Amino acid sequence: MIVYALAARRVKPTLWSRHLILPLLFLILCFPSVAAAQWNPLNPVVSVQKEPDGARFTLQKGDLRLQVCSDSIIRVRYSPGKSVPVHPDLVVIKSSWPATKWEMQSSGESVVLNTAQIKAVISRKDSSVTFQDGAGKTLFQQTEVTMTPVVVNREQTYHAELFSKLWGSHESFYGLGQHQAGVWNYRGEAVDISQDNTNIGIPFFLSSNGYGIFWNNASRSRFNNRFLSALYLSSEVADEMDYYFLYGPEFDRIIAGYRELTGPAPLYGKWAYGFWQCKNKYNTQEELLGVAHKYREFRIPADNIVQDWFWWYTMGEPVFDKSRYPDPPGMVDDLHKNNFHLMISVWPYFRPGSKTYDDMDQRGFFIDRTKVQSFHPPRMALYDAFNPDARKYYWNLMDQALFKIGVDAWWLDTTEPETEDRETNILVTNKTYLGNGARYANAFPLMTTQGVYQGQRGESDKKRVFILSRSAFAGTQRNAAAAWSGDINSDWIFFKKQVPAGLNYSISGLPYWTTDIGGFVSGNPDDPEYRELFIRWFQFGTFNPILRVHGTRSTNQNELWSYGPEAQKILTSYDTLRYRLLPYIYSLAWMTTSQGYTPMRGLIMDFRTDEHSATIGDQFMFGPALLVSPVTDPIVSSRQVYLPKAKWYDFWTGSSVDGPLMMDAAAPIDKLPLFVRAGSIVPMGPEKEWSTEKPEDPIELRIYRGAEGNFTLYEDENDGYNYEKGVYATIPFHWDDAKQTLTIGERKGAFPGMLTERRFHIVFVGKGHGAGVTAESKPDKVVSYSGKQLVVTP
Repeated sequence: MIVYALAARRVKPTLWSRHLILPLLFLILCFPSVAAAQWNPLNPVVSVQKEPDGARFTLQKGDLRLQVCSDSIIRVRYSPGKSVPVHPDLVVIKSSWPATKWEMQSSGESVVLNTAQIKAVISRKDSSVTFQDGAGKTLFQQTEVTMTPVVVNREQTYHAELFSKLWGSHESFYGLGQHQAGVWNYRGEAVDISQDNTNIGIPFFLSSNGYGIFWNNASRSRFNNRFLSALYLSSEVADEMDYYFLYGPEFDRIIAGYRELTGPAPLYGKWAYGFWQCKNKYNTQEELLGVAHKYREFRIPADNIVQDWFWWYTMGEPVFDKSRYPDPPGMVDDLHKNNFHLMISVWPYFRPGSKTYDDMDQRGFFIDRTKVQSFHPPRMALYDAFNPDARKYYWNLMDQALFKIGVDAWWLDTTEPETEDRETNILVTNKTYLGNGARYANAFPLMTTQGVYQGQRGESDKKRVFILSRSAFAGTQRNAAAAWSGDINSDWIFFKKQVPAGLNYSISGLPYWTTDIGGFVSGNPDDPEYRELFIRWFQFGTFNPILRVHGTRSTNQNELWSYGPEAQKILTSYDTLRYRLLPYIYSLAWMTTSQGYTPMRGLIMDFRTDEHSATIGDQFMFGPALLVSPVTDPIVSSRQVYLPKAKWYDFWTGSSVDGPLMMDAAAPIDKLPLFVRAGSIVPMGPEKEWSTEKPEDPIELRIYRGAEGNFTLYEDENDGYNYEKGVYATIPFHWDDAKQTLTIGERKGAFPGMLTERRFHIVFVGKGHGAGVTAESKPDKVVSYSGKQLVVTP
């Protein structure tokens, strides 16, 4: 029991605990069968065949194959028979790999596959696979695989289970999508990898030991580490076990490897990184336009306004209710003239009573229908997103009715898909175009977003796709899909849970996440207690990849002025900060697209070897510079903050402190504790009312001295896909702390509308200097830049 407690606490064993641990470890090492399963017979290797990219092992029961994809990625597959039925792989899109240098060594006890980074040791005795780093440290072990014959949804298949023994390991686990238990580190936890409103299942986890496992299965699956010394990965439907081992050891490299497998995240239009106004729901064209006009009148920054559901006559048929929306093209034109973008809600369900429903029914495009009257009427049907013709049909509806009148972005709601009164996913008990729905139960959000993404890309390259989906699956990032955390409650308990939910989602390889600021159900903007919650939630949302308010409100008002003048002042201040940070945020977005980066980062991503960081799920880095500590408790004026080993600057005051340090940070209602790591170079633009109102000139370049630092400013045309053709520009910055010099490097690239001449206001941050939202009135240096290298000193 002591061993488990130490693992859970992640602290170094004390002298007294070693006296108990070492004998137990001695027993495990001397008698390995004590730690191994006793119920299944061993499955020894019978023969080994080397292949150009790996090795195939014939076992006493079944076949095992290891494919060397790169020096840090190895694919492992086990099948109970010689042949495996062919089914489409919906997630992994990389099918061929460049030749990688590797070696195979064989002995009487094992076969070893070596790359420059990792080793895979296959035991001849039991066919277990042990992954090690270059120094021989064990990272992960596939101890045993079990394939149990089952019938699922009338298909003869297998239940797959991998067992990994974890005796002596103190590692932590992260990822697995978005879940609402408030858990950050999944060591000692069990997680259902399945889709539900507010829960998103992604079969990918990362370990603090510096590796990741992508479990390549789209059926309902499970991660089970309830017994700390045993990890089980299992799936409901499988013809073979199939996973990828990805080595880092840094998390960014592991996630970049995952995106190499499943696709990169495209860049959004710059507007998408600004502020989004939304509520449940705008009911008329007049109301929607009135809100947009008022934002411009009050000069509160905003880029996007959202039309939620029931703008239609009949769900599924995209025809505006003309009694409430008399001129949809005129409405969109008005928004565009006021520099607003429009996102609109689209569902995957079709209610009977329309020509569209009848036509899709005749074409066989439906998976199943509701049976009795509830919130939805009987015979409401779910469309088959696994059918390529149905996906094209679905997009064509959106294209003809919405995209062609200028709608800018898509809110794909209930993409789990929603089941309401039953736990079991609709797909599990139905057939799809591809066959047994249970085989693909988690993949509906991947396929429906794919249809929309490919549809819009085929229609135009002038407007970047943006999809907001209530659910997601591995690979969804390649469809320009962000996710939000679903229909959560408007209270402090649910708010607190969103922080680890969003961090684990981001670590799962999908970089764009947001939440209903203020919660979905429901809040009263006139209630002082709810106003406090909304302010704290908005402060957190300012540093989310997407900044968006939404929810049901008792007053039917959810705009920033709805919460009273004091709240409005605070909310507008954070909104203004978001827009000042757009040069930084847009550059992070480019890193995300080009390097596989993750903008919202649990501390474990940047401080992996710091054991304390491994336990903290209520703080995070926003990019490489900003450490964000949301205030998730009511009526407090401070919160405990952990600063990892580095020098840190208080964003609000400019004062500095050295970590590692646990401290009480001031958190009055208008301040979220925000620290900046030494060595950071943070570009901040001018204040603006929308993202492209004016050029990013001058840029205030805040330099946080105390460590070496680099940052690359990225700019392009702000929309369209010319960036994929190299039409963009970058400017590198380097801070040499030893020499106290800032180098602004030579600009690379160009694009139409690029500033050929610009100014940088250089601010060397210190106490009371270069602090807070407002630009420093007395910059240390002002330099003109025309694309050639400059060197600046304090």
